Amino acid sequence: MSFHEVKLHPSRKVNIRVLAIANLLSGLIYGFYNVIIQPFLVELIELTGRHVKPEETLGMIMTVASVVQIIPMIFASKISDKIGRKRVILGSFIFLPISMVLLGTSGLLSVNYPLHFYSLGANFPLESVTLSKLVVKGFPITYALAVAFLGLSCTSLGFGLGDPANSALVAESAEEKKTASSFSIISLAFYATGLVGPLVIRVLTNKIDLWVYFYILAVLRLVMFIYQLFALKESQVIKDYTSNIYKQFIQSLKAIYLMLRQMFKSIFLYLSIPYYLIRRKQQSERSNYYNEVETNLNLFKEIFRNPGVPYAVGFFLLDALVYGISLSIFWGSLVTQYDFNEGNIAVIQLVFNISTLIFFIPVTKISDKLKKRELLLISQLTGGLFFVSNIIAYFTLPQFRFYIIMIGWIGMGASVAFWMPGIMSILTNFDKKRRAETYGMVQGLHQVGWFPTSFLAGLIISRVNFLMVFVISMVLFPFIILMAWKFPVKEDMEEELEEDKA
Repeated sequence: MSFHEVKLHPSRKVNIRVLAIANLLSGLIYGFYNVIIQPFLVELIELTGRHVKPEETLGMIMTVASVVQIIPMIFASKISDKIGRKRVILGSFIFLPISMVLLGTSGLLSVNYPLHFYSLGANFPLESVTLSKLVVKGFPITYALAVAFLGLSCTSLGFGLGDPANSALVAESAEEKKTASSFSIISLAFYATGLVGPLVIRVLTNKIDLWVYFYILAVLRLVMFIYQLFALKESQVIKDYTSNIYKQFIQSLKAIYLMLRQMFKSIFLYLSIPYYLIRRKQQSERSNYYNEVETNLNLFKEIFRNPGVPYAVGFFLLDALVYGISLSIFWGSLVTQYDFNEGNIAVIQLVFNISTLIFFIPVTKISDKLKKRELLLISQLTGGLFFVSNIIAYFTLPQFRFYIIMIGWIGMGASVAFWMPGIMSILTNFDKKRRAETYGMVQGLHQVGWFPTSFLAGLIISRVNFLMVFVISMVLFPFIILMAWKFPVKEDMEEELEEDKA
């Protein structure tokens, strides 16, 4: 697999339509997944014993899973700049059906282990509510939780490996002046079918065990992989690219190996930078190893020489802290703090998806006309409604709390609609020759900001109260508004250059 130049293929423009259709499937999948994943994990955690604090355990699980997503995003994202977008996207997708099967299997284990031990006549404390609520203390449930964590990690790994390539593919397939609207159209498709999952789960609450959904999602993931294998076009001109579907599948398998190898190699090289800086003056002859370390160091410096990158990294880290501490384990906390079930969560998700969809329609029309800073600023202002509503809900009577929280998610829907075209256009436009690598580095650092939030949120909720996470977000909120208002964007830099020439 060899990459010779950044030359775009004429057939790439079909990808916007293909990705929009693929996102209809993806939205359908995540519509179910986002509703059930945290309540499902909370249920497994609670089965391990009463001494466990669900919020803290969920926070630790989500934190470790975020690391699995961050590492490949930062260290393996450069691969698609070298071997092409499609094979990397397909390679990353192979992890996703596996992850759904593992999550479904963990739920099946939590059901079957109690039945198995009961049939053997073992004296285990069983609590029969529904089939999925049968409880057995000790190792078997811990084992089921470990399988669930492995499945969650596979989801994170697949997203971390594929997201930079997928975002770069959109930017390269779109027309130069329609990048923002292209991201809007694809996101619009995602949220359009995202309505289905919450609606189905609301209707079938307590009628279908949560683990059953994961097996259905595994089939949908497989369908999505097959569709992209046949329909997606490589956006770059690549020497060894072939139209043969079988060979493309084999290349996607090879891409997994290349991505993982690059990830571990990059980690090793970056960890070696301090040693290299200390020893470089003592080296009379440069080995290939030292040359590679130096190359990685210089590439890292080049990315941050772009005037917008350091500011963007600071903005994204603060944004991650402001929103992450409130959102990272929000759905699981609704279960433990307010006794909400997946049906309640499904309704909130449904309102969120409808809100996002409604706001995306006008945003798709105007996103190319607004500056990226303006998109980010509107996104932050509307997102602030989420923190305010949850603070009010905490002091509201239980019978009204659900509706107050829904109002906050209407604001969050508007926030997402303005955020997606703005942020994706910015991240994929820093360096057109190394889109995925630059995107992966900056977005990975953004995810680093999310990394401690799940753990912190779990500690704060279990040791203080649920209100405090939203109070912290509100205290930091004015700073993120200020940074969004002053965000340096390409349009301003181009205007400054034109004024200097004049």
